[in-house]
Amino acid sequence: MSAGDSSIEPATFRHVMSRFASGVTVVSTVDAAGHAHGMTVNALTSVSLDPLLVLFCCEKDASLHAPLMRSGSWAVSMLAAAQIEVSEWFAARERRGTDQFAGLDVRPGAHTGAPVLADALGWIECRTWATYDGGDHSIVVGEVLAIDIARDDDPLLYFRSSYRTVS
Repeated sequence: MSAGDSSIEPATFRHVMSRFASGVTVVSTVDAAGHAHGMTVNALTSVSLDPLLVLFCCEKDASLHAPLMRSGSWAVSMLAAAQIEVSEWFAARERRGTDQFAGLDVRPGAHTGAPVLADALGWIECRTWATYDGGDHSIVVGEVLAIDIARDDDPLLYFRSSYRTVS
């Protein structure tokens, strides 16, 4: 199959892309009514050092999408190996319409107010710099407002459609 071959099935694409290991994060925002929204994201990458930019991809029908587009600011919590249940929760559609962060140890980001998971390895707070159409996703580029490492532990990884760890 060649680039641009329209006969590539989405299942084949997903299968091949599952061979690319990625970190697992939760992206969060707060809407105008003060409700927190979050989503598991493994499509996160650094973009630029000047200015400091990162990007992630948000599915357009995700419950995070509309609040994120309206708020213009968000946080990223980088998950540790022990946070599989957190990742599964924020990947589940059943969380729609719930208090998504209930029972989790979070703090509001100082710059965005978005929930930051207390047990995360590290965190980033961003202001939306630009958004781009990415098919069934929006590509969201954020200017980094604050960033830190919270603890030194093994990261949660996603590889071959399963959670993995470094060790």
